[in-house]
Amino acid sequence: MRTDGGGPALGVDTHVDVHHHAITEPYRERLRARAARHGAARVPEIPDWSEEASLRLMDASGVERALLSPAARGFGSGGTDEVVAFARAAHDELLGLRDRHPERFGVLAPLPLPSLDHAVAHVERALRRDGVEGIALLTQYAGRHVGEPAWDGLLDVLDRERALVHVHPTAPAGAPLGDHLGPHLVEYVFDTTRVAVLLARRRVFSRYPGIRWVFAHGGGTLPYVAGRLDDPPGTVDGGDGIEDLLRVSRFDSALLGGPALAALAVFAGPERVVFGSDAPFIHGDRAARLLEDLLAFKAQCLESHQEVDYDPAWR
Repeated sequence: MRTDGGGPALGVDTHVDVHHHAITEPYRERLRARAARHGAARVPEIPDWSEEASLRLMDASGVERALLSPAARGFGSGGTDEVVAFARAAHDELLGLRDRHPERFGVLAPLPLPSLDHAVAHVERALRRDGVEGIALLTQYAGRHVGEPAWDGLLDVLDRERALVHVHPTAPAGAPLGDHLGPHLVEYVFDTTRVAVLLARRRVFSRYPGIRWVFAHGGGTLPYVAGRLDDPPGTVDGGDGIEDLLRVSRFDSALLGGPALAALAVFAGPERVVFGSDAPFIHGDRAARLLEDLLAFKAQCLESHQEVDYDPAWR
């Protein structure tokens, strides 16, 4: 078992789920109210959730602790007051869940972006006062991607605080809710990739080495495009290369089957793959199949004396 850095021993049987959504009823009601205010035809479908259901899923999967974040819906749109109130309410609800189950739940705090000043203040409050484990960052807010120059003030404070930052995709601005493909099938994957490449191109990984990044869903298509990023070797149009990215990044396993896990392991190394369930957006037979793939992947890593888990030293 791994015992790096004086933290808890986290081996193959003691997972921390870094990608676990809490969808409270007040959050759901705020989505309905926002849809009504803005004349939306319908509220995006979100699965049922309860803290008891999350705990049951964790127990069934052998997960000791989950880092909770809200779903991506509802953030980044509306006036400043609305954006700030929405994010703060979600944050406070996550703190309540953590306080009721401190041994089982941690918190990745959502931010009131695109309001930069409020987001910076919230990072400091969440990490210093509230003691959360990290920050839940979406790939874009109001059509502006994380990594664009406008967000450098946020990167400054995240670097100073040595923050753990989980990057989760969201639907691109203007994406139609009625698209028969659904943004989660295609756009989510490529939006995660876009942000990682943008961060590399702007040398964010080397300029802000204190930030620990976790990219959702295996980093999207990063394993596929990796060869293009290091052509010529070590550069992304003059930006950071793959080694710079990997030095400060991890990739969660949410919704990755066997072939995707294998590609990710070749690209990043199995030690950089951390567990993510994407609860409650995963359920039934599919959850069982993906969990089986992950367990088989972990077994192969153990055979080669490499563990895949949440590394306390990296925190």
